[in-house]
Amino acid sequence: MKWLKWPLFPFAFIFWLITSIRNGLFDKKLIKPTSFSIPIISVGNITMGGTGKTPHTEYLIRLLKPKFEIAILSKGYGRKTKDFRYVSSNNIPNEVGDEPLQIKNKFCETIIAVDHNRVNGVLSILNDFPKLDGILLDDAFQHRKINPGFSILLSDFNNPFHKDFIFPLGYLRESRKHSSRADILIVSKCPKNLTTNQAENFKKQISFSGDVFFSTIKYGDIYHIFNTSKLELNKIKNLVLVTGIAYPDELVKHIKSHNINFKHLNFRDHYPYKEKDASEIIEIFDNFAVNDKIILTTQKDAEKLKLFKSFEKHPLYCIDIKIDFIWDKNKFDKKIHDYVIHHQINS
Repeated sequence: MKWLKWPLFPFAFIFWLITSIRNGLFDKKLIKPTSFSIPIISVGNITMGGTGKTPHTEYLIRLLKPKFEIAILSKGYGRKTKDFRYVSSNNIPNEVGDEPLQIKNKFCETIIAVDHNRVNGVLSILNDFPKLDGILLDDAFQHRKINPGFSILLSDFNNPFHKDFIFPLGYLRESRKHSSRADILIVSKCPKNLTTNQAENFKKQISFSGDVFFSTIKYGDIYHIFNTSKLELNKIKNLVLVTGIAYPDELVKHIKSHNINFKHLNFRDHYPYKEKDASEIIEIFDNFAVNDKIILTTQKDAEKLKLFKSFEKHPLYCIDIKIDFIWDKNKFDKKIHDYVIHHQINS
């Protein structure tokens, strides 16, 4: 019930006040952000997770990598380190974060780095790779110490920021009005059958002055974590779904659409699985159904679950998640390409 949240109002006001003062200092140039001559694209959101930043970052890598030499810089949420470091496939999530490691394992030849200090991170990358064509900043909309040349803001179609409230009354990291810092807005997790009328109504409600694009989730292959063998979802009869992501609803809906008998073990976003969790998952799996069953998880969760040897004797599978644009894909791609071409310092 909404009235139960009213005691949180003073805390929300304090949070709003702090973020507003901070933004005001940057807006009035009392705190000057660092600008770089190299093209820098920021991908972020105004809410606390769950908009699909990582799949969109991966989309940008696929888009740019064939023509440009790029690097990705992330904070590395959930890691126990804070210093600058490059991400290697040999790392574990505690060292570099689950999402940067996920990206590295999918794009082995791409430069991936993490640093809590993004300015230092960019400087370190450029020192080691001076001929880079561009850098992608993952989850950096609130990191105003860097002035990105191009800012992409994400909003979940099912949980749009214009209907949300400042934390802790809601999940906004800052006031909705600051969405105007972005160059473009991507409305993520849209239904595949979204109509143009629905899209236009959404645009009117969100009141964003820049270009608005609509993306949808595209589920891909299901592959074994340890031997990379693949399965088709429509041939699976039973599964135990393990998720540690912000909003697993779309994945649950996708599994239900295939009429699969499943049990969902839902952990919080970026959950740091422990040995007892692995034992619990395996026990539930062993007691679930009879045969023709698997354990299915997300790529982000797989980076942590595969560290437990107890899963090596079990059918632990992962589902590939990508995004696609419902309309104007070519327009979006051209905007990104044009920005990088017109602003790069290396020809």
